Formats: sequence, C-alpha cells, structure tokens
Amino acid sequence: MLNYEFVLKKFNDYVEQFDVKNTPIAMKRSHSIHTADLAGKLAKRMELEEEKIEFCKILGLLHDIGRFSQYEQKKSFSDLKTKFDHAKYGVDYLFKENHIKEYGIPQKYYTLIEKAIENHNKLKIDKNLTEEEQFYAQFIRDVDKIDIFRQEATSYEWKYTEPATKKVFHTFFKHQLIEDKEIASSSDAILLQLAFVYDINFIESIELLKDTDNLDLFLSVVEVDKNLEEEFESIKKELGMFIEERMKELC
Repeated sequence: MLNYEFVLKKFNDYVEQFDVKNTPIAMKRSHSIHTADLAGKLAKRMELEEEKIEFCKILGLLHDIGRFSQYEQKKSFSDLKTKFDHAKYGVDYLFKENHIKEYGIPQKYYTLIEKAIENHNKLKIDKNLTEEEQFYAQFIRDVDKIDIFRQEATSYEWKYTEPATKKVFHTFFKHQLIEDKEIASSSDAILLQLAFVYDINFIESIELLKDTDNLDLFLSVVEVDKNLEEEFESIKKELGMFIEERMKELC
C-alpha cells in the first residue's frame, strides 16, 4: 500500500540532514511539497483512482530529491553551470544506492518513479518509454512547471531591462522550450521560464495552471524597462493566445 504521509516523513528526515535554515534548501523543500499538493489536485481532476492519486503525490514529492545534494555540493541549482544533473543524481540516490526501500513504496512503482524523475528536467522526454511511463513523465513535468512559476516569483527578482537575444526571442515565438545554454541575460531567463507553458501536456494541467494564478503571479513580479513595455506585452499576449489554442486542441 502507498502511504504519502509516511513518505513525507521520510522525505523530511532526509532533508533535515542539510542546512534547512539555508533559504535555497528551504525553498526546494517547499517546492517539493507544493508540487506534491498540485500532483494530488491534478490526479483528482483527471479522476484517477485513489491509489494512483497517492502515487502522484509521492512522485511530486520525490521528483527533485537530487536538488538538496546539488546545492550542498555546488551552492547552485544550475545543472548547466554545476555540471550536476539533479534528476540523474536523484535517480542514482534512490535506485543505485537503494534508498527507495526506505520510503515503503511497493516495487511495482519503481520503474515509473525512476523514468519520471529521470525525464522531468530534460528538454524532451525519452521516446522509448512505455505508455504508462510517458504518462507519469508528462504528469510530473506539468505539475513541476506549474509550481516553478510560484517558486520563481516568490524567491527571486526578475528584470526585463534589455531586449532578449534574437535566438531566444525567436525560439519563444516558435513555441519551443529554450535551452539553458542559450541564456545570456535576465530577459532571456524570463523567456526560458515562460516557455514552460509550451510543454504543458494535459487539458487538466492548463486548467490547474489557470486556477493557481502562478503564471500571472510570475508575470506580475517582472520589472520591465519602460522602453521594453511594448515588447513584453507582445510576449504576454503570445502566451495568452497559445494557452487558449492549446486548450481547444486538447479538449
């Protein structure tokens, strides 16, 4: 049987090994718990059975378990700069080091957890997944992104004070995800965050994104240079149009 509360206790025991008074560590614990909550809400919207709802919450909680060691070792959450793939580290910690057994999760869920965590931070999902593996990989990517908008809005300052680079700008308007290596400014980083919307997989996820107001919260905290207000408005308009078209497409 799956027991989210038991997994949550074990997760908190693990996190307590780190400097939990350190703001970035506390932020990632909060993100993990928020993502678990969103996973439960999304699973219920999808009318999944009770055991699968519990599984989705557990998946949301554990998806970023590699982040804590990443920050402890590298003092950064940038996989690119640190050359530290937090998803791979999380999978290795849980499965190669066999810590997954500490969480009381039935073995039949192991591969689903492994594949979902492994793929949650990639630009594209592995094409060789089974249908069920792909579903949960898409599922966790959706709830992770929905909460990232809240996390980024409440944890950092965002400034659109210079034009985005041409490549990043064009990639954004082609409705594609933006690679970390292309980021050259804060404006580029903002577009990278906003482009997450293009990777939302389910109609229920878009509905949840809208209900949380997390995207609007992120947009509201961006400090935009007066000379770039028109450009930023075009970005917001493009996002809004895409969301409406995506909802129609998925209905």
